[in-house]
Amino acid sequence: MHEALETYRFHEAAHVVYHFFWGEYCDWYLELIKPRLTADDREQARVAYANLISIFEGALRMLSPFMPFITEELWHAVYDGKPPLKSIALAAYPTVDPSQVDADAETEMAIMQDLIEGVRNVRAELKIEPKQKVAIEIFADGDIRSLIERNRNAVERLASVEAITFVETSLSKSAGARSTARFDVRVLYERKMDATAERDRLSKELARLTQELTRATAQLNNDAFLAKAPAHVVEGLRKRKGEVEMLVQKANEALGELGA
Repeated sequence: MHEALETYRFHEAAHVVYHFFWGEYCDWYLELIKPRLTADDREQARVAYANLISIFEGALRMLSPFMPFITEELWHAVYDGKPPLKSIALAAYPTVDPSQVDADAETEMAIMQDLIEGVRNVRAELKIEPKQKVAIEIFADGDIRSLIERNRNAVERLASVEAITFVETSLSKSAGARSTARFDVRVLYERKMDATAERDRLSKELARLTQELTRATAQLNNDAFLAKAPAHVVEGLRKRKGEVEMLVQKANEALGELGA
């Protein structure tokens, strides 16, 4: 946010704050925290409520330059009409607290989001009713299995899953399966997969991945980019390139199995 605002890229700043508030906060955080809000352990519930409101208040201050009027009203409501300052415009803009940055937590959350969204996408393609629970199979290594087990309740609740089974062989060639660099997941459902539609989906996905791989390769072969880019950006790009190469291989294999 600060980098975008300081360089007058207001559209990028607006995109960042929108993605955070509507995506990370509303779509994910609120849904994940609901069981804690109603937990029998009232101290746990109190802490959850405090975090929820604290983040919301900070988000309002971040949104204020883009939506000054509605954030002003909501900010006063958060403080029950008795805010610490006369206006949200006078409140400090949020700043980064390095002590709260947790790269491992970010990675784990991204994996869980990929899993839940993968199951949701398959459900949508199969036209499974939202309330109908399904069983899923997952192929992953030990660390990813442990992560999913720890968050089993969240997967079951947010993806309408009734049972999770871990398998020992890859599911990437199975019709209707979804693959990432870290896991394969398949929804077990009786409705027959439309092979033509699946080939079309895989072809589009392969085209998208191929474009991403081409861009990443070009950047990593660009000496000017390598000289200017921060080390962590270059390392992240190299890591992502390896993941995309794996996904391209899996997509080609799946197309091969479908007779494409």
